[in-house]
Amino acid sequence: MEHLKPLEHKFKALFFKTLSPLLEKGRANFSSIDGAKISKVLFLRPEKIGDMVISLPVFDGLRQSFPDIRISILGSPKNFPLIKDDPRFDKIFLYRKSIWKDPATMLRIRKEKFDCVVDMICDDSVTALFMSQFLAPGKPRIGVGKNKFRQYYDFNYDHRMNNTGHIIDNTLKLLNAFDIDLSEVSEFAPPFLSDKSKSKSSEFFNDLAGSGTVELRVGINISAGSPTRVWQQAKFVALVNSILKSSSKAQIILFSMPYERGRAAEIISKCDSKVFLIPGGLSLEDVSAIISKLDVLITPDTSLVHIARAFKVQVVGLYTRFMKNFILWKPFGQESGTVVSDNDDNIHDITHQQVYAEFRKVSELKQAVG
Repeated sequence: MEHLKPLEHKFKALFFKTLSPLLEKGRANFSSIDGAKISKVLFLRPEKIGDMVISLPVFDGLRQSFPDIRISILGSPKNFPLIKDDPRFDKIFLYRKSIWKDPATMLRIRKEKFDCVVDMICDDSVTALFMSQFLAPGKPRIGVGKNKFRQYYDFNYDHRMNNTGHIIDNTLKLLNAFDIDLSEVSEFAPPFLSDKSKSKSSEFFNDLAGSGTVELRVGINISAGSPTRVWQQAKFVALVNSILKSSSKAQIILFSMPYERGRAAEIISKCDSKVFLIPGGLSLEDVSAIISKLDVLITPDTSLVHIARAFKVQVVGLYTRFMKNFILWKPFGQESGTVVSDNDDNIHDITHQQVYAEFRKVSELKQAVG
């Protein structure tokens, strides 16, 4: 599908050029929105899981200041598993990139008559721009990271003007449109966990209770969405054995996608004791519940980084050298915990010694803090 991307971009550019005269410009005299005078806000976040995780502090910050506001969200099939049961949201809509399903969804949203639309996509997006105009015509439109399309939003925080800051801090700047004091908003907002998911997590760890005394629970995720972020199996084996050799009371929990459970089993077979694979058939919410009970999570650059940090679990993340992405998306609120490759293309040159050294830093910090 990647080879179709240039064609998609050309089509969107033509679409924008044709219809841009019909777009409403943002208000030049925009002042902050009084959340006490509105009742329904729509957020646009039809992206990946990690994008949704880092957005949760915004929703909590808005509700903290204005508890009567009903928040609805336009998500995607990718991030829906994270929010499907989340009581933060009054209504959840899905953008499926389907000409057969999306028009009906857009009309249904428009009938809700939202008081405000918040476009959370941190870039210029033709799709989000048109949705922000169509879904709540005439209402305030709040954006972040807009450059070329800045003129069509009533409020925009462009993080590129400052060229610094974590994606969580940048996204929270949206709340300035509601005159919310960001110093009173927590940057940590865990995903919702149902009682069922919490129970599954407790049962999993209870089943491991016979493996001996545990003072340090370490999660290791072996899966990533791209081959460039997949670390070699032998390095995982060496890392696990190094951790267990130095920390006799550590317990290792392996995380993997279903299609890599065989690979995880091979890693376990080559390691010492106290290495366990998460159960099969878990939902993302169930996995999040297990992560919430860890002390440290070691993982390539995936959404699990942000899920773990939302629960204030220490993270060791493996990253390519692409600095812009690294600065924006590194584990939030940690001085250490990152291992960066010497190239922009993959993490294959990262050694297990480098990861182990960073693990020692964050685990010692965890034990010091308690």
